[in-house]
Amino acid sequence: MLILIAGLVAAVSLILLPRFLGRRQERMLGQYDVLEKRFGLTRRVSQSRWGKGIGERFSLHGESRGYPLSLYSHFVQRGKLRQEWTSLVFEALFTEDLEFCIEFEGTDGEARFDAFDGLGFSWQVDEVRVSASEDLGRVCNDASVAKRFKYLSQQKRCGAIRLSKGFLEYREVGQMEEEAQRLRFQEAILLLASLCDALSLYMSDRRVLVAQ
Repeated sequence: MLILIAGLVAAVSLILLPRFLGRRQERMLGQYDVLEKRFGLTRRVSQSRWGKGIGERFSLHGESRGYPLSLYSHFVQRGKLRQEWTSLVFEALFTEDLEFCIEFEGTDGEARFDAFDGLGFSWQVDEVRVSASEDLGRVCNDASVAKRFKYLSQQKRCGAIRLSKGFLEYREVGQMEEEAQRLRFQEAILLLASLCDALSLYMSDRRVLVAQ
């Protein structure tokens, strides 16, 4: 009898799970569609042998102000616990060895990045907290960057930013299923582009000082 009940539960799960995942996927793709059109991005899909909604991975790719970017969801499975994130990543290889983490008043605990060793410079301006491998006050105080910081610092919920090994990432908890989250990522695209511009100028000046 127990075997029969277990079999029925498994059969019902196989029927309902794809529908549930499919609805989540549709909500996410609806938000992706807006970003595709607004920023001229391209959608890519990694096919799955299990069918729609199970194992398929969607991502967006393109550029902003000439910086290559990608946006995708990913997860880590720890036993029975599954932690999901959505990440926006800019390629900024010109930053070389620079590293920093940026958090806001509303940054979710699960969105925070592990602290780097050797981030000896830390400061806070209003609701923005920065830890960096060197004094990057000039970058964070750039007019365009400060303007973009203001939006995320006023959000009740948002993600965190990390620069590591030439990649600049904004990460939030969960899949992008709601308009509010998509709006934050729209602002994050503009913020990371502004950060890249400011970092590019900073690195140029740093190379000049080193060469002297």
